[in-house]
Amino acid sequence: RTAALDAYLARRAGDGYSIESRTAVQAVIVRRRWVLARRFGRPGAAERRLVVSVDEHGEVSADAAEPRRW
Repeated sequence: RTAALDAYLARRAGDGYSIESRTAVQAVIVRRRWVLARRFGRPGAAERRLVVSVDEHGEVSADAAEPRRW
């Protein structure tokens, strides 16, 4: 499971994502985009956050994560 997650995260790093937090079978990744919304007080609109998890069969899934609240 860890190897499947490592491979997925490596592919996504090439797409501009960085790891925000991680465990052995789950990670939160984020890609920041430099758009006008970021400059004008809407930082949540300028990033895409995903929760990536691996099931017991090694299948990786990515779902939209909640925006940061801080």
